[in-house]
Amino acid sequence: MLKQEHFEVMEAVKEGATVYSYLDAKRLREIHNHNSELIHIVGLKELEVITNTKFNGAEQLPYFGAILTEKGKEVLENFNSDLGQ
Repeated sequence: MLKQEHFEVMEAVKEGATVYSYLDAKRLREIHNHNSELIHIVGLKELEVITNTKFNGAEQLPYFGAILTEKGKEVLENFNSDLGQ
């Protein structure tokens, strides 16, 4: 079952984001495990191509990239409308 904190992190990656936070990464994985059709997880190699960035380990590495799918956006929109937002 998705909780408020899951919907908050879904909002944060709605249009795509590079995820550096352990807590956000954990929640996004929980969402993905709940329903993999809601979110697309992007591995580091693919993320390097998308962002035109080379992750070499000299700086903090992200966990992954993430973006909501159309189905994920619908679920988020329905959640927000149920809250009256």
